[in-house]
Amino acid sequence: MKWTHYEEGFKEVYQAMGITLMFFLASLIAKQALLGACFAAGLAILVFQNMYYSKVGKDLKLLPQQQRSRFLIGSENDLVLEFENGQTPIWNGMLTLSIQDAVMPVVDKMDHFSGIFDFSVPFSAGKGEKVKVTIPLTGRKRGLSRIVRLTIEIPHLFGGGSILMELDDFVRQESLVYPKIVPFTGILQPAAFKPGEVEQRHALFHDVFQPVGTRDYVPSDRFDQIHWTASARMQKLQTKEFLPVTSQSVMFLVNGVEKSNALDDFEKKIERLASYADYCTRKNIPYSIALNLLAFGETLYMYVETGIGKAHYQKTLETLAQLSERKAKIPFENMMQRVEMAGLLPPTIVLITHEPERYDQVIKKWSKFNHVVVDCFYEGGKGNWDRIDSKENVLN
Repeated sequence: MKWTHYEEGFKEVYQAMGITLMFFLASLIAKQALLGACFAAGLAILVFQNMYYSKVGKDLKLLPQQQRSRFLIGSENDLVLEFENGQTPIWNGMLTLSIQDAVMPVVDKMDHFSGIFDFSVPFSAGKGEKVKVTIPLTGRKRGLSRIVRLTIEIPHLFGGGSILMELDDFVRQESLVYPKIVPFTGILQPAAFKPGEVEQRHALFHDVFQPVGTRDYVPSDRFDQIHWTASARMQKLQTKEFLPVTSQSVMFLVNGVEKSNALDDFEKKIERLASYADYCTRKNIPYSIALNLLAFGETLYMYVETGIGKAHYQKTLETLAQLSERKAKIPFENMMQRVEMAGLLPPTIVLITHEPERYDQVIKKWSKFNHVVVDCFYEGGKGNWDRIDSKENVLN
């Protein structure tokens, strides 16, 4: 563990040591035993202080802890820092942290400037002692918060001055704040004309491994659909009935380039995505996400692959929490073309954009084979779920 030491007030200590030594020698020459003893005591104190500050903090270590804490906006969690001290105790110190403002410390006094919170807590550690410092934090806004600076200030035992120790190593602990989630109470309809595994009352396909009953035979039924046991029991032909199923997989395409009149347009879109992901997880619907932020990889845009379940939900929230509006973007129509060329279009497509009329041609094309939903949720400035402008086969 590497620390950089900054000394303040040591020049005065050295000067005081020199002056005290001169007076001590003078008292010895003058044979003033009592006066010499006083100067000797003062000199011993100054020498002890100098020796103490030449060794203090050199063996202090910050022990590894849990690397990432997760927050919801408004929730609280503790930041725990564990230190192991060396052979020199630390008295009356002050630990100062600078953290990015996605989280906010719950302390009496702090400073907030340029996206950084600065705050201090008391710090002391005995010889060879392990010390835990617990700082309560609350989720403030979506994003990733890291400790950008850690210092410990140790004041002089006698007189003014101090020594400041700044940690040079990177602190790997970080806090991740998930986007705000507003539960979606609507329904994302599956595509009734594609085979799948999702139960749907009006579907063209059936799961032959899930029989649900029998009905009277009609001439259009196939011979292998006849249920002979039921027919013998009912004394008339009976046809097997199977569970009607369809395919239900959703892709959310988000336009991060355009802006509405709202200042926090990008944040609202991220919250919208998180709410959709929450809905799909609750309804056990596979989903994927594409957002036209430039990324390095095969897709060239931010893409969360199709998945389902809580693990995929957590991965989605962590990805959304770390997105930044300052990233470079690509045109939305370019991303739509790349998605189509890659064969990634699922049965249901949700477009989150304020300008659907610009993409009429693509929407009409997709609507012939897919269930297309256009979400212009923020038009009008409220951004509530009842403002959703969702249409099936829009603009046809």
